[in-house]
Amino acid sequence: RLQAGPSSSTRLSPFRAALPGLQVMLRWSAAFLGFLTLERPGLAAYDYEDIVQKYCHTAMDWGSLPGRPSGATKLLQVQVFIRHGARTQCTPDFCWDGDSEGNWTCQLSYLENSIMTNSPMTPNFRTMYMPGRNAIAGNCLTGQLVEAGFEMEKNNGKRLREAYIDREKLLPDTLTDFDIQDLEREIFFRSTDVPRTKQSGMALMSGLYSESQVGALPYLPLKTMDIANENMKVNTKVCPAAGPAADQYFSDLPQGHVDELKALCAKLNPSKTTNSDCFWWLQHLVDCMMSRVCPTVPFSPKNTTLPPSLLSDDAALMRRVWKVVDEVQWGYFQAMTKVGAFGALAYDFFTPAEQAAQGGETPKFLLFSGHDTGPMEPLWAALDLRKNPPFWPPFASMAVLEIWAMGSGPVVRWVSNGDVVVGPIPFAEFKAQLSALVGSAKLCHTTPVRTQLWSDAPETTAAAAAAAPADLAPERPWPLGAGLLAAVIATSAVAGAGSALLAVSLARRSGPRAGKHEGEEMLDTSSPVI
Repeated sequence: RLQAGPSSSTRLSPFRAALPGLQVMLRWSAAFLGFLTLERPGLAAYDYEDIVQKYCHTAMDWGSLPGRPSGATKLLQVQVFIRHGARTQCTPDFCWDGDSEGNWTCQLSYLENSIMTNSPMTPNFRTMYMPGRNAIAGNCLTGQLVEAGFEMEKNNGKRLREAYIDREKLLPDTLTDFDIQDLEREIFFRSTDVPRTKQSGMALMSGLYSESQVGALPYLPLKTMDIANENMKVNTKVCPAAGPAADQYFSDLPQGHVDELKALCAKLNPSKTTNSDCFWWLQHLVDCMMSRVCPTVPFSPKNTTLPPSLLSDDAALMRRVWKVVDEVQWGYFQAMTKVGAFGALAYDFFTPAEQAAQGGETPKFLLFSGHDTGPMEPLWAALDLRKNPPFWPPFASMAVLEIWAMGSGPVVRWVSNGDVVVGPIPFAEFKAQLSALVGSAKLCHTTPVRTQLWSDAPETTAAAAAAAPADLAPERPWPLGAGLLAAVIATSAVAGAGSALLAVSLARRSGPRAGKHEGEEMLDTSSPVI
């Protein structure tokens, strides 16, 4: 039994029904079509009565990572994909009448300065949001990472250190003898260009290596790019087919989902009349609710500012909204997988994985810091890493791709939020899956997109990259990091004792600016940044 918030007397009812074990298996083919479905008998058994505990990640820690697989002789590479930690409400859009009551209080912020190459050009400046002058009540930015969210990600870093540095010796114990070039040969850190995801990655890295263990390094490189070109999320600039496919998906929703969406929007926001508009607003409504009831989000007063109808009768209405949004959103990401929306991202992480399996020169530790809507839920949906609801990734969700050496050849294992969900499987099987996923990018019919962000190679198309799955490795060792701007913004997260300084490297781009930032729906994309 879980209280919806510390100050509420409303409790969600206990779990009453176990989910059956029936699962849908992936069927991989060159065309990569027809294998994704929501038709999993028994989904209705889960009624979201413990969703506050699950989504808000009240435990703050996923626990120890599993030990070495039987028969494995050496860990070759680890790739980590995270959702940012707990945050404030993501957008200032309408929630309900009276949604301006209460406020968020944030203590976590940034120190920022400007550098040229490695030389500081300014003192450090601390970013401070002025109370009462922001889009949401209080002193917080919309979607701002909060202290608990920082600690969640730092705990992720500590667990990774425990498993892969202390136990497996994949990385050195300290970086005291490293220069930047040494570091980039071992570690690759990439984030979407959004404050909460960059700061979440910084928190994880500070758990992996404390400030004293970083040594004399002037900064840790953080790779990012214009949000308009980001492929960790559904992005119609990267995959134009995603737009029409989304329209088709919402047009073809099962009648049960259509009826539920219409009934809920008629009750809660009658202005939303189409399947698509209703779904995206209800998704936002979930954020409105959770950013107020989550014990891990500093909002006060808890629960009392929500309309009573949402929390009455064991929060029945709140759970109804959660259920339909969760199921429709899961189907949406499955539909986007079918049209190749994640082929370019798959290329970005399959390339170094294959190089590691072949004994090539490539980083041993890779971190991709993003959102629930990418890379987390798309990754779960595309590779069937999540079997049962809730499908919406909790705060600070973490999926780990491990590449191991074994006598019979390299193997792959996936660990999600502390549990083994796939493997170990032969690398050849993993390659077949990922080649199909990368190959799906040709369905996007894209204009040129930059998939080789680490090289000076000419722009390529996702379709061209997918044309020859056996030749996916870039011309230069991954990642070279050439062609990045010399001027970078040095950013450090300020939380208690602080954390290591990181440099934000902006990948080159061409063409006009086509994206928005924190908490706003991106132009040229099909889904908001949350």
